[in-house]
Amino acid sequence: MTVDQTRMKILAKQFGDMKKSPNMVAFFPDKMNPFNWHISFKGPVDSDFQGGIYHCQLKLKDYPDKPPEIRILNESGAYYIDTPLCIHGLSNPQDWTPGTQISIIVEALSMYMNLRTDRGGSGFIRQLNQDVIKKCRDASIKFKCACGADHSTLFK
Repeated sequence: MTVDQTRMKILAKQFGDMKKSPNMVAFFPDKMNPFNWHISFKGPVDSDFQGGIYHCQLKLKDYPDKPPEIRILNESGAYYIDTPLCIHGLSNPQDWTPGTQISIIVEALSMYMNLRTDRGGSGFIRQLNQDVIKKCRDASIKFKCACGADHSTLFK
């Protein structure tokens, strides 16, 4: 089995596992490139983000051996859009644990949204603004991406 075949098998299993989650949905904007995933996920519960749906891109070029490149593609009030995120343990190859599941990465993205201190990572909005977060949350449920994600129909 080649390296790409092994990676494809790992990704297929994780996609199957992710389909069971009530909190996230994966999309493939380029059917010819299975290493580029878009994922819509619910905002963290008990936070100003709850009720919102957020959309990220994971470029899995060297996954699972190296971390994916992570970008948020819709306004959240927590992250800058379309900017590579640097999240402790998930972005830096020196801190990366090979084989970290994609669902864990997305859960961490959701969790870090509500982080009130230590917002120094690349791609993080430094100061959270409750009014901006609520505006972004309300707009997020109308978000549509070219990958096929239509937040108005997700998680119903």
